[in-house]
Amino acid sequence: MPLIAVFVLFSTTTGYRKEFFYKLSERLAIYKLSHRNLKTTLWIHCASLGEIRAVEPILDGFGDKYYIVLTSTTKSGRDYAQKLQKADFVALLPLDIFPFMCKAFNVIKPDMLILVETELWVTMLYTAARKNIKIITINGRMSTKSFKAYKRLKFFWSRFMKLINVVMARNKDDADRFAFLTGGKSEIVISGNIKYDRNFTLNSRREDFSLSEEDFVFTVGSTKEGEEEIIADVYNKITSRFSKIKFFLAPRHLSRVKTVMEILKGKRIKYSLFSEGDFNSKFILIDVFGKLQSIYSVSDVCYVGGSLVNGGGQNPIEPAAYAKPVLFGRNMNNFKTESEILLKYGGALIVENASDLADSIKKFISDKKFLEDTGRNALKAIESQNGAVSFTIKKIKESLDA
Repeated sequence: MPLIAVFVLFSTTTGYRKEFFYKLSERLAIYKLSHRNLKTTLWIHCASLGEIRAVEPILDGFGDKYYIVLTSTTKSGRDYAQKLQKADFVALLPLDIFPFMCKAFNVIKPDMLILVETELWVTMLYTAARKNIKIITINGRMSTKSFKAYKRLKFFWSRFMKLINVVMARNKDDADRFAFLTGGKSEIVISGNIKYDRNFTLNSRREDFSLSEEDFVFTVGSTKEGEEEIIADVYNKITSRFSKIKFFLAPRHLSRVKTVMEILKGKRIKYSLFSEGDFNSKFILIDVFGKLQSIYSVSDVCYVGGSLVNGGGQNPIEPAAYAKPVLFGRNMNNFKTESEILLKYGGALIVENASDLADSIKKFISDKKFLEDTGRNALKAIESQNGAVSFTIKKIKESLDA
């Protein structure tokens, strides 16, 4: 127990530290799996909610052929995975400390370990390799920022990353970075991005949020520190001219909701909280998990956060898949390929600052054809990238049989 106390005390991830005691038994690898009928066991590990959602079509593609163990690092991911009911066993990832990780492998007994995007845990990789378990990374993602950090410690990371048998990278940049870090020891293939293949069909209606057809809905997703002030200024610019506009804003981390509330008060913006269920306000602050996709589906235009500040950007695929024009700043390093594809197809616009963002919104409000054409182009961009899920499933099956 002293080791665990030290881990919690010095963990650099505040959110992880706060969630540590949620289902503590799972953090300690106290698992009890249901009967698996001698099926091949696949252990799929995701960071959080976004990655769990991304693997949904892969789980559907597996059908009931395999025994699926699905783990997540975060509470939100674990809870969503449980609600999905598409895995045979769901749990939090155990501590990446050898006694706990070894215990998890002994209980799960996976035939293959599947890591989603950049879930690289050294003890997990070491334990899987020691037990001769095949390791595959799917939707492999390595941002410029992350690569610089891994590259600085290549002498350490390469000895573990080379244990990965196959890396299915989203694009050539990701593939090249993984190839460098694995030292040519892993098979590297480009699969495309499985997040393009998600089922984005929703039954949300404008009436569900007290919206009329006359309302112009502008949704701001996953903002980071420094962006809410920009959005507040945009709101004040826009509402002085357009009375039928509605703003929805979702901070990237719910822990920042109180901070955002203070910012809005400072800008003299009257707002309501999504959790209160009062959607009559013109500015609604989303303070609950799992609603952003629904809001995107009934929006007119969407802005993707983390891009007007030095935040690396957020995923623009979701609003684009609903045929919504997407706006973002120049800092989209974490989603470089996705943003470039949207720009290429004419489904997105780059904005430089609050004035530019306000002007872009005004153009969409005043030009309905431009609004519809840009949204249609956004959807075309998404559809052009479909196919990663089927490729990924095929490669996993081939690797199991090899």
